[in-house]
Order: sequence, then C-alpha cells, then structure tokens
Amino acid sequence: MSADVQSTNLNTEDLSEIMWIKPEYAKERIKKAGEVLIGKENPSITIDDAFKIVSNWRSSHAFPLNSIQNSLRYRVKKIDKEYLIAQRLKRLSSIENKLRRFGNIKLHNMQDIGGCRIILSTNELVYKFRNDIVENNNSQSFVIRKEDDYINTPKNTGYKGIHLISEYCGKGDFNKLKIEIQIRSKAQHYWATGVEIIGTFTNQQLKAGIGEENWLEFFRLLSSLITNLENNEHLNLDYIHRIKQLDNELKIRDKLIGYSISTNHAEQSEKRQGQFLVKLDVEKRNLSIEYFKKTQLVEATEKYIELEQKYQQENINIVLIEAKSIQDLRKGYPNYFADSKTLLGYINHFVEEANKD
Repeated sequence: MSADVQSTNLNTEDLSEIMWIKPEYAKERIKKAGEVLIGKENPSITIDDAFKIVSNWRSSHAFPLNSIQNSLRYRVKKIDKEYLIAQRLKRLSSIENKLRRFGNIKLHNMQDIGGCRIILSTNELVYKFRNDIVENNNSQSFVIRKEDDYINTPKNTGYKGIHLISEYCGKGDFNKLKIEIQIRSKAQHYWATGVEIIGTFTNQQLKAGIGEENWLEFFRLLSSLITNLENNEHLNLDYIHRIKQLDNELKIRDKLIGYSISTNHAEQSEKRQGQFLVKLDVEKRNLSIEYFKKTQLVEATEKYIELEQKYQQENINIVLIEAKSIQDLRKGYPNYFADSKTLLGYINHFVEEANKD
C-alpha cells in the first residue's frame, strides 16, 4: 500500500484567521435536503442542492466542535497524560446510512454530525473524566444534554464506551449545535476499530450490528473477554474456545495480518496539527492523506464534499479529521490504516489460553 501526504499551504497560521463556516439554511430545508440525499423526491431541491445544503450544515459544526475539543483537551491532560483526542465531521455515507436506518432521525436534529473521540488508559480514568464533564462541568462553552453509558450497558454488538451529547452554548450562529463526545479506554478503542476494519474490508456494517452472524458473534465474545482482562477477571473458557473455533473458520487473524501488511507503510515523522483529508480505496488498498492547516477549513471542507460526490458510487472511504499529527491520526482512527496490531495481540492471547485448557 502507498500513503501519500500532500500539503496545502497558507501564508499564516494565525487561528484567529480561520474562516468558520456558518449555517446558511433553515432547519426545514436542511431536513428536506437529508430526505433528498436518501432518494426522496422534492421538486424544490435537486440532488446538487442537497449536497450543497448538507455540506454547509455539516461544516457549520466545525467551530463548536473545535471549541468543545479545546475545552476537553485542557481538562483531560490533568487526568491522564497518555490521553488521545481526535475529532471528525461525519462522513456523507455515514449520514446517509443513519438516515436510512432510523426513520425518526432527520438531518437537522442528528446529534453526531461533529464528533470528538477521547481515548484514556483505563476504565477508571474514563469514568473520572466523565464525572469531571458531567458532574463538575463549569465550562461556559457547552452543556451535556444526553448520556449513554455503554460500559455498564454495552450495545448488542459488544461496543463499550461512554457517549455524551453536548450542546454548544456560545453566542451567534453556532449556538445550540450538538457535538458528540465519545470516551473510551484504550482496550475498548482497539476493539471498536477492529470492528470497523473487518467491516470495511468484508463490506459489512458490523458497527451497526448488520452482517454475518459468525462475525457479529466473534466480536461480541471478544468484547467480553477484553473486559475480563481489563477487570482482572478469569477468562470465560467457553468464550475463548469459541473464539479459537471462529478464528479457524473465518481466518480472522490471517485476514487482519493481510490488511495490516497492505497498509502499514503510512508513517510520517513530521508532527503538524491541522485537518487531514483521508481517502481509503478499499479495493486497491491505497491510502492517501491531504493535509490542510487549521486556517484552511473552507478549502478542506470544499475538497471533502468534492471527493465524496466524485466517489459516491465506489468503495472508497473519505473522512475529514483534525489531529495534532499523523501519529495521533493513526492512533485515533487506526481503522483507516487497517492497523490491528494491538487487537491481534488480544486474539493471540485468547487463542493461546484456549490451547492451554
């Protein structure tokens, strides 16, 4: 696999010069644009109009996302020095899939258009940070409107983590826009990105619980066993033997190793913060990354929607992510790099334990 990183330059890095994109359309028109996006006809909105409206609505979440992420970064570094934060604007394909799957959700009230991911060392630190945000929140930039604790009550897929829906409280055009905050332990993070890697390369929506039952079962069991390790509990013997059996049937480790080999040359030593426009061609196993400075939000978002429109009929994943460096980008979103080394370590451990029994 090849990974090309291109740089687009401005003459200034003064963040005060960022041209934040403001919402330009009424909520009802945004709602209708979302309906057109998933195939519903509307004489007042063409598909090109829909792309334009959706792009503006998505891009308008960049300012509150950045503001809330800065507040979270300041607070989390006091809790865990090994923290990792990355943020993204939701992919167009993900927006479409969500609108199709959940008929009661409309584009104008979708709460995770902008998302911030915080990864901490342990579950204990996850809850410590959660308590700081929810119970001791003295931030003037956002309030928490909803919480889902998927650690105490995991999703049916086995997913674990804490999701908070925050509402931006600043004045002006961005007031009351919603941003999702995801908090995970490292172990939970590696599991979740493993689901995304397999889902991407086997063309299944495993993350949403849609796909072949053997794969869904494997990840449910794997999640439970990883939790056993996190909590220093005895491993469930039935689960480790079933993990070994599924690995033999599905060639899971072979697949993950194959994906990793084909995509593990995406290293970049240069550390630079900004927007990374990631394009993963699943069929060709080719990853390209275009770098934009933080002051180039308009250029980055325009290119984002351009590529999404261009490749909407192809098996190509495109996402715009903000991170401190390529290294943090890879740690926060290893699924785009097909980086499953840590997950493979867990699977190897469980198979070895099954062999001992």
